Amino acid sequence: MILVAVGYIIGYVLSIVNFIDFLYLIQVNLLVFNGDYISLVTSIFITNSFIDFFFNFISLGVIYYLFRSYAGKIEYVVFLISGIVGNILTLFVFPPRTASEGASGGIFGIFAYYVILDMLELNRIDYNGLGILVFVFILSDIIPNVNYVAHIGGITSGILLAFATFRLLRKNRRI
Repeated sequence: MILVAVGYIIGYVLSIVNFIDFLYLIQVNLLVFNGDYISLVTSIFITNSFIDFFFNFISLGVIYYLFRSYAGKIEYVVFLISGIVGNILTLFVFPPRTASEGASGGIFGIFAYYVILDMLELNRIDYNGLGILVFVFILSDIIPNVNYVAHIGGITSGILLAFATFRLLRKNRRI
């Protein structure tokens, strides 16, 4: 949550003071295709939109409240990988002049990760968790200018990482 807040402050100030540098911190597909690969990571944290910051900040707070960060440091890895995968998918779905920013791909990755990991650990389908995930996905994507592709990439990554984590945990418990 702190990184999202700091990213908003940096993004807001930089978008006013030096807009060109701001463009190199968010993901502009054309710039990435021309070598600005670091923005695949920085754009996860940087935004100049208060609404984007607000919803991302609240979403992370709700996820932490619900799941108490019981995955520990793995949660950071899930967030980062999910955000990067969402950004990479964005490159290939949207036109070159598309700009994208914000943490929602990573946030959807964490949420999907916890929902699926809970189902795997309990060995049952959690229709409530899946329903909330689908509901939040649909609700967030009816807002104009939201990168639904990053959300899909985040969800997909979170699901795959939950399966990988569960498999590793189960394997280590047998030893």
